[in-house]
Amino acid sequence: MSHSYRALLVAAWVAAGVGALAAASIAQDQPAGPAKLYRWVGPDGKVHYGDDIPPEALNQARQEISKNTGNVLKTVDRPLTAEERAAADAKTEADRQAGLALAKAKENDQILLNSYPTEADLTRAYADRVGSQTGNLKTLRLSLADQQSSLASFLYAASTKELEGKPVDAYLVASIGKLHTQILAQQQAESDALAQLASTRQEATTTLAHYRQLRAALLAAHSSEQATPASPASGSPASPAHD
Repeated sequence: MSHSYRALLVAAWVAAGVGALAAASIAQDQPAGPAKLYRWVGPDGKVHYGDDIPPEALNQARQEISKNTGNVLKTVDRPLTAEERAAADAKTEADRQAGLALAKAKENDQILLNSYPTEADLTRAYADRVGSQTGNLKTLRLSLADQQSSLASFLYAASTKELEGKPVDAYLVASIGKLHTQILAQQQAESDALAQLASTRQEATTTLAHYRQLRAALLAAHSSEQATPASPASGSPASPAHD
């Protein structure tokens, strides 16, 4: 190997070493991240500061503060306990259900307004329902009266035979038992029909009041829109005309 070639290799090695040292020096001069302090409150209620978080404070809420500016860089909340997590999850679910209920209520309100353009339409619809239920109730009562009359006849016949010392035949006994069962069922049906009629009348009163509120709100919103002046058109105003 010639002297000149060895000199070139030595120069290259020296240059590479100097470059590596310079890069290492620059890397050491650059900070890994912003200088910061940790701030936390201990179980005793006292505020603590430190360059590091001790293990016993890892479950405490804390702040990371810039040493240079004093600004809060980051806030870390205290981890929730199992009970707190369960309560938070329950609240989240309750809020979700409340949101769904509110959306459903708004949807039902819109259906109500769309289905009955006027208050008279809604009143007529409920009047039809009440009339139909009242008719069914009258039919039930007529049927009940007939069954009670038949039962009274059978009971009279049975008592007459007993007073005469004659045996009451099995057919009459079976008829009395069957009618008694039917009358009890008919009385329950009458009670249910009365409850349904009362519920419909109450629903009509409540729905009509709510309908009026919705219509009033729509009218107020419409009046507000009509009263709001239109925005001027963009661009410079037109010059007044001259004769």
